[in-house]
This record gives sequence, structure tokens and C-alpha cells, in this order.
Amino acid sequence: MPGARRGVFRTQSSGSVPKLRPEPSPSSTPSPPSQSQTSGNPSPTGTSPTSASGLNTLSGSASANGADFDGVNSIPAAMCLQLKHAHVPDISLDSNLLFEAMLFVFCVMALGMQFINLYKTVWWLPHSNAKYALNFYLIDPYLSLVLVLILSRRLIYCFIMEVNISRNKSSILFWFLQLLKLCALVAVSCLFLFAAFHLILENSVLDCLFLCYPLVTYIILFSFNLQPLFGQISRMPSSEKNNIASPKHRQKTEPSHSDIPLHVCSTCPETVRDEVEALKTDFNSRMKQVLFSSMLCAYYVGFVPLWFAQNTLYYDTWWVSQHVGLVWICCFVLFMVQLLPAKYVDVLHRCSLHLGHWVKVEGRHAHVPYNAWSELQVWQHGSLVKHVRGLFKAEGIHNSAEPGNSMHNRFYFVFHRPLRVVNWLLVITWALITYEFVLLIQATEWSHVLSLAFLLFCNYYVLFKLMRDRFLLLRSYKEEQVMQ
Repeated sequence: MPGARRGVFRTQSSGSVPKLRPEPSPSSTPSPPSQSQTSGNPSPTGTSPTSASGLNTLSGSASANGADFDGVNSIPAAMCLQLKHAHVPDISLDSNLLFEAMLFVFCVMALGMQFINLYKTVWWLPHSNAKYALNFYLIDPYLSLVLVLILSRRLIYCFIMEVNISRNKSSILFWFLQLLKLCALVAVSCLFLFAAFHLILENSVLDCLFLCYPLVTYIILFSFNLQPLFGQISRMPSSEKNNIASPKHRQKTEPSHSDIPLHVCSTCPETVRDEVEALKTDFNSRMKQVLFSSMLCAYYVGFVPLWFAQNTLYYDTWWVSQHVGLVWICCFVLFMVQLLPAKYVDVLHRCSLHLGHWVKVEGRHAHVPYNAWSELQVWQHGSLVKHVRGLFKAEGIHNSAEPGNSMHNRFYFVFHRPLRVVNWLLVITWALITYEFVLLIQATEWSHVLSLAFLLFCNYYVLFKLMRDRFLLLRSYKEEQVMQ
């Protein structure tokens, strides 16, 4: 290329993989050696270490269907744009004890609504033999006590583990609280054993085994780890994440909740991929907790009373089945809002910006200039790289992902738009509220009106929290777009 400016890299068309050679410039200072040069490791695909780990290639007007490429422009890695993250304000979260208390009240109320749907009477008719609104003599008290104690396990465990008035072991309040916790644990255990014993005597073995059916699903999901059963998640320790990057690249977000992991703002690709793997594991554990806990609440609140109902009992099958589904969706949204707060979603979004995304370029491009992909390089937007899976084009401001890695692609798709998770939850909540409101307008029975009004009241609380989070996140990420 005669007449080219100094400092612009020339491409050579000899060979199948063109090599990039910088034209020497007397006025330019030599760049510091890259990581691969200092360690003496050869390039993974046979190219020079400088072109593999010290350069970025920007392709002009590349498209996924084989469009023409105007040329190649490579820039040093030191000139990568520094990502600037938005500042998300601290949003108040419900404490674990408050959340467990609200969840317990909701489940007990929903269980009562299901009993009303099953054992309601027509006491207002003039010739009715019923004197009360429910046939209380048909309700098994031992079954009710077992279900209430099962639903209270998370609240009791949270009370024992997190309530501390005084940490001074020589204080009277410390030992009084420990004695109170011990008495509560012994009382609950004795009540459960007493109710379970009478329940086994009055019902068949198959009915009693039906109560233990969720344990099979629990063992499949969590093995023999008992923490998720009581509402605790085995999360990634913060110290492990903080030691991933060097101190000069470390940028911590101040979480408003101790369960939220910290973000490592690093320009090292290996650190970014390790952080993505750790956050993916943490996110999957939270989702398993959400799905299992919501299913467990709906199972014991709505389905178990149906199984133990008398064979001669007449009830509206569609309505009681619908109640089970509505309780499951409501519990699902409740757990999602609690376990995926705005600060946690912001950490996942920041990590996805560092990760980036690769788009596979289809077609044959034998003479298209590209670089060999290196795991030690941060690639810029539009860079063309050759990987064993094909030819890829970089998307995003920074790109540290592995081309063709499906896990990286899913992580970037879900979290690179910060409002995507909140919007999905809002769509579910609005659809649930709309459906319940339509049913409430059409309801003619007092039991239907009562149960729908209760569910709507709980969903309004979830809707308020989601709308608040979306409003604050939208204002914050508008500033991020301007900074980028």
C-alpha cells in the first residue's frame, strides 16, 4: 500500500491467514510487552504474539451474511475504552425476617382460602341445615397443624439464626434469647411429631407418603444440602470474588444487602470470564431456590388439601385448581423480587458489559483480513477473529467472551439490557393482576370474592416494588448510556 500513513498497519495477502505488521515510526514510542510476550507463551494459533494478544482488529462494514469488508484497522489494547457504569441508588429491601413473616402469613391465608373453597356452606338459605359458613367438622385438625408447621419452617429458622439482641455472652438478654429460641424449637418439634403421629394413624400410608413427595424433587435439585430447604442459599463468598482481580483493577459496588455479590471491574479477560462463571452459578442457585420454594408453597397450600378431602365432598374443581396456579405464580414473583433485587441485577449487567458477545459471520471469506482469537485479548466492537468454530465479529464495547460459547451468549442476552429481568417480572405481575381483576368482576360467590381480593392485595405489593425498581433503574441507566 504505497502512500499509507505512518502508524497504520498493513495487511499481507500471502498465505491463508494474513499477518499484521506495524509500520515503524520514529516518533512513536514502543508499547510495553504484552502478557503473552512476557511469559514466553506462543500464540495459540500460530500467529505472532503481538498480533494475537497486543492488537485489536476492527473490520469495516461486516455483516453476518457475507457482506464486503472495507478494510482492517487495528488498535493497541491499551487504547480500549474504559467502561463507565451507572450508579444505582440504594433501594430498601425487606429483611429476611420480615420477608419470611410476610410469606408465612400469605401461605397460611392462602391455605385458609383453599379450605373455604372446599368446605363452604349455604348457611343463608332458609331451610339449610348448616349454621356456620364452613363445615368445620370435615376439616382434619392434624392435617392443618402439620401444614402450618411445614410452612413455618423458614420463619422459625430465620428467627433462630438472625435474631440477636445482644452478642455479649455475659449479658442476661443473650441467654434469655437463647433460651427462648430453644423453647420455640422444642415446642414446634413436639407439635409436629404429635400431629404427624395422629395423621399417620387416621390415614393410609400412601396419603402420608404423599406429604413427602417434594423431598424427591429437593434431592434432585439440591442433593443433601439442607440450606435451601430453610430459605438459605449457598452463595458465592465475597472474599472469593474480591481475590479474582488485582487491587488496581478492583472496583467494588457497595451492596445494600449482604447476600449481593461484588462486581470486579477488570480489563483482564480471564478475570471477566471467571466472574461470569461465578455469577452464573450464583444466579442458577437463586433460580432453583425460587422455583422449588414457590412450587413447595403451592403444593402444601393448594394441592395437599385436595388430596385429603373426602371422596363424597362436592366442590368446584376448576376453581380450586385455579387457586393452586394463582398461589404458585404469586409465590414465584414474591421470591423473584426478594432474591433478584435491583442491586443484584445491576451487578449482572455490569459483568455482561465486560463480557461482550460474538456474532458468527456466515459464508466464505478466504481473503478477509482477521486476527486469530486469543484468550488474553480484550476485543473491540467490530473486530473479526478466527476461531476453531468459525469466523466471528465482536459485539459490545468490550468483548472478553469465547466465540461460540453458548453460556456466554445466554448471559449476555439476558443481562446486557439492564431492565430486561424487571420488565419480564412486570409483564407477569400485570398479567396476573389483570386476570384476577377480571375474575373478581365476574365472581358471584362470596368465597371467590374473598380469595381473589386477598390475592390481589398481595400482588399490589409486589407491583409497587417492581415499578419502584424500574423507575430508579431507568433513570440510572439513562446516565450510563450518555457516559458510554
